[in-house]
Amino acid sequence: MLRFLWREESGQGLIVGTLVMVMILGFAAMTVDVGLFLHERRELQKSADAAALAGAQELPYSATEAEQKAEEWADKNGIDASELEPILISTTHVANDTITVQVKRDVPFIFARVLGLSGDTMRADATALVGSPAGMSGLRPWAVLESALVSNPVVLKYDANNGSNGNFGALRIDGQGAGTYEDTIVNGSDNSLSAGSTPDTEPGNMVGGTRDGVQWLIDNTSSACDDFDEVFPPGLVEGGIYHFSDRCNPYGGATDSHRWVICPVIASFQQGSHPVDVITFAMFFIEGLGSCTGNHCEVTGKFVQANADVGALIGALDPNGSIRFVRLVE
Repeated sequence: MLRFLWREESGQGLIVGTLVMVMILGFAAMTVDVGLFLHERRELQKSADAAALAGAQELPYSATEAEQKAEEWADKNGIDASELEPILISTTHVANDTITVQVKRDVPFIFARVLGLSGDTMRADATALVGSPAGMSGLRPWAVLESALVSNPVVLKYDANNGSNGNFGALRIDGQGAGTYEDTIVNGSDNSLSAGSTPDTEPGNMVGGTRDGVQWLIDNTSSACDDFDEVFPPGLVEGGIYHFSDRCNPYGGATDSHRWVICPVIASFQQGSHPVDVITFAMFFIEGLGSCTGNHCEVTGKFVQANADVGALIGALDPNGSIRFVRLVE
């Protein structure tokens, strides 16, 4: 078609050909320049996200260290100091629990210059919040006494010799009965609890359900995640706060570990089946299953103060809570 237009003696072919070429360059600008712009935009957003999450690890205790950590991670992700806007520390639930990172970058165009467009400034921002679980499902059906969290190991389910008022640690989170109790050990609770919830205790020793449920957790954990240091590597411990390894972190998509559990924390047991007040939640690594024969069956776990996003509803940071996580909120 272009050869035909160029052969037009009237001169109109040259004009039309020029217009067609401009159209072609316009399409090239849309496909190439816009594609490059969007690619840069995604990379810039990833950098902002990483910086915000890194900075939030230091909140709410040190805004200065949070800003420094965010700047370090921005630099690691290719953000020049001139591209980083002033970092904002703000309040969502408690003082200094939120950080916002904003970045900008001038991106030159290639083909769009033909259309008079030299480039544009792209921007990306990310806001991360630190908090504690406000409510969560997937809990195991054991009520852990707050007074027991001062040392390790912690008894999650008591044997026949150590029950209290007819209770041995079991809770009716998903309903009554040994079958429901065992299913909740294996799969976690379907119902959501929050601080202030009042589930009923499940009185009785529950030996069979405890043995079979906990044994399933142990048997279905891979050898790569069946040791505490494999799930929470010593190199990832900061200030006594543990972080999951990538391979053993279920909220990072891993399926190799079932020996970590989260349980409601209560103040005390009442007589028989009775509502108990949930104070907070605590994370444990199941260390073992005692001899479950006769009336004896005790489950112990290592108490873990963890910085991990456990998929819960995020609420105000509980300074006395053991589960702390950061999450991008914008």
